[in-house]
Amino acid sequence: MDNTFELKKGKLVFETDKIVITDNAQYKRRYAIFQSVIALVLAGSFIFKYIKTGEKSSLTFAIFMGLFGLMKLLFELMKSAQSEISFKEVKSMKVKRILLNEFLAIRLNNNKTRQVSGILNAERLEDYINANQFK
Repeated sequence: MDNTFELKKGKLVFETDKIVITDNAQYKRRYAIFQSVIALVLAGSFIFKYIKTGEKSSLTFAIFMGLFGLMKLLFELMKSAQSEISFKEVKSMKVKRILLNEFLAIRLNNNKTRQVSGILNAERLEDYINANQFK
């Protein structure tokens, strides 16, 4: 069986002792962290506006924006963007489908998750994982 799988932007290679992933996960992670920090700064500015003016709508918006930014930041910190993962670090691997998106979820020993999205042939990848007993 071939151990190279094409992604929409990159590729996924299973070598003898590690997984090599070439995609734009590092960029996506930085961008998501930046978005959540901007949301937290925006929430802080609306809290200051509430303190100055006393508008309850500013406080409501600040609470929702702050919770959104904080949740997004926590979820991003629980993810990994490693490009090379040793098989010793892998706890489990599954191909997951949410709506029309298919991605490979690699659960690491440090309880972080490396998600590889944009898989072009997810059925073949799922068969490869099952055949090689990656759980």
